Amino acid sequence: MSDLELINSLSSEPVRPVDHVSIETIIQSVPCMAINTPATYALYLHYNKKHLADDEKVKVELIIERLQKERSQVNKYNMDYMDRDLDEENKPPHNIYIDGAAAE
Repeated sequence: MSDLELINSLSSEPVRPVDHVSIETIIQSVPCMAINTPATYALYLHYNKKHLADDEKVKVELIIERLQKERSQVNKYNMDYMDRDLDEENKPPHNIYIDGAAAE
């Protein structure tokens, strides 16, 4: 990152009150939190609700919603996979041993 990019980045950041809890702090101090976990942003919103601007609250809520949708989709894929695996259990095994050797 160039000096100018760093200066622009720092100057665009709003001044936060002393009791502001950053996302990095939440990730480091709360077990099982990550940058892609909806609960991380829900905690961020909870801890900082009193001093976040309305547009910031909306952005955080949209992030939470998007991550929840992504997680729901992953859960659906996982359920489909497990259902498929259960269906496979009802079928005869693919490799049937004949005289001690596996038949393909």
